[in-house]
Amino acid sequence: MVSPLSQSANLEVDTPFDFEQMKSDAARLEAAEYSYNFNIENPQHKYFLIINILDMATTIYAVENRTSLVEGNPLLPERPKPEELLLHKALTVYTLKHFGLFSTHPSDEWNLPFLNAGLTITVLSNLYKINKYD
Repeated sequence: MVSPLSQSANLEVDTPFDFEQMKSDAARLEAAEYSYNFNIENPQHKYFLIINILDMATTIYAVENRTSLVEGNPLLPERPKPEELLLHKALTVYTLKHFGLFSTHPSDEWNLPFLNAGLTITVLSNLYKINKYD
């Protein structure tokens, strides 16, 4: 015998699964064609690629040509090698991709523009510091 406290008032054990409805819902989700992959044709994705390349280029230039400038990312050494920067960037993007970074779903539309804005500020900061400590 099950105690009344452990029973749910909304539990309907006599109602079977509606497999037709499940198939219908799955078909609608597939028909929505939301993408979770990088697409170079998407302007936000293209900008993401370009701004990341600029971030790496300005960081490499700064640490190799300015003795007073160091990498600000605490996950990297103060003077990272280009290979370390590339590996860090690749792992970060790969991880963020699985969290929906490149999702075209309407509820995720703010993710990539927000990250692009942050990276743009980082690149502008890099350029400012490079020119300041010339």
